[in-house]
Amino acid sequence: MAQPDSRPRALYIDWLEVYALEPITSDPRDADYFRARGYVVHEREYGTRVFSQVFMLEDNYGQPFIEVRRAAYQSTDSRLGFMPTNGVHLRMTNNQLYTANPIQKLRDFMVANDYELVKLHRLDIALDFERFDFGDDPARFIERYMKGKYAKVNQANIAAHGVDTWAGRVWNSLSWGNPKSMISTKMYCKSMELEQVHDKPYIKLAWFDDKLIDSPVNMTKRDTDGHVYKPVIWRIEFSIKSSANMWYVIERADKPHSRQPMPHVLSTYDTREKLLIAFASLQRHYFFFRKYQPDVRKDRCEEKRLFNFRLDDQLMKLQQHGAVSQRTTQLDRLLNYLRLFLVMYNDPDAYKAANIVIDYLEQQKLRTMITTEADYAHVQALRRLIRERLEGYTDKPITTHYRELVDLFTSPDAPF
Repeated sequence: MAQPDSRPRALYIDWLEVYALEPITSDPRDADYFRARGYVVHEREYGTRVFSQVFMLEDNYGQPFIEVRRAAYQSTDSRLGFMPTNGVHLRMTNNQLYTANPIQKLRDFMVANDYELVKLHRLDIALDFERFDFGDDPARFIERYMKGKYAKVNQANIAAHGVDTWAGRVWNSLSWGNPKSMISTKMYCKSMELEQVHDKPYIKLAWFDDKLIDSPVNMTKRDTDGHVYKPVIWRIEFSIKSSANMWYVIERADKPHSRQPMPHVLSTYDTREKLLIAFASLQRHYFFFRKYQPDVRKDRCEEKRLFNFRLDDQLMKLQQHGAVSQRTTQLDRLLNYLRLFLVMYNDPDAYKAANIVIDYLEQQKLRTMITTEADYAHVQALRRLIRERLEGYTDKPITTHYRELVDLFTSPDAPF
């Protein structure tokens, strides 16, 4: 039997939305309320079928932070359901979910503004990987599954997306379950989506942090022999809807054919270890396959082993990728953010100026001087300066912005 390998995998929350109540005895939590408290607010000109007001708040560094949906339409149509006048939906923006502790950020925001949490409306858990733990290539696995070599346990409804060629059909996305059901499952090629549909630099940086790639600019890495190649990154994603109503059912790993409830609350997902336990539990129930055998009941067919989570002894720890200090990791993020920016925006002045900063980081040996706190401030300052340039917040040349960033590194008053 094949043994599990140690290939890196990366685990994220990809959607986080809660249903909450805003206080009714104080100021309404509308766009003006948040502007008065220093937030930059972007209001949408139109609402949704349920809410008349939709707006997005920026964080302290000019990045999308939280989308607020409030002021529900009141209707007597029972098909639309009932929403109290102070009911709101709060959704963390996608870029925030790839930073540290997104659930804690949401909690802090709710506490600061007196929101009362009612329940999770939707939460998606995503695992990104190059190969399954026992070596299977995801594309070949899908090909064999579509040919009937394997049978999936639970969620019989399937939808597929791919390309039909003379050489054969190539599948790049499969989904199981009704999208409106309590839990739906999806497996798709995430690196293809980033290249062909919607590029998300923050996901590339997250992959760099988790060792799925060595370069977020070129999307490449080196194999064990040192050869550079472009990995194909796949994603398995579970989307858990509000119909879970604080609980859903999973298989028990220690007792076959037995089930147990899993709490669908924020505390189930608020650390990476607990998030992995939740993913592994969902995988056991909703991404579980058996090898097809003619005239044999599905539950008696041999299991197709893909992951090695070992739920029975609760050894649910994320793989360690070496003793890399937080200081070095943050600094590498800054360097790669600079390089990624140079590729994304063809600006000769920006190219020259960004290379000034790269030179300071790599050649002036500031790596040994920068503290974690100062390093994080530099990353956020860079993102703010880039955003100001791209969205026309200021007329100052981008070279001036970068010179300001260089001054941040070299100032005698710098915090390092």
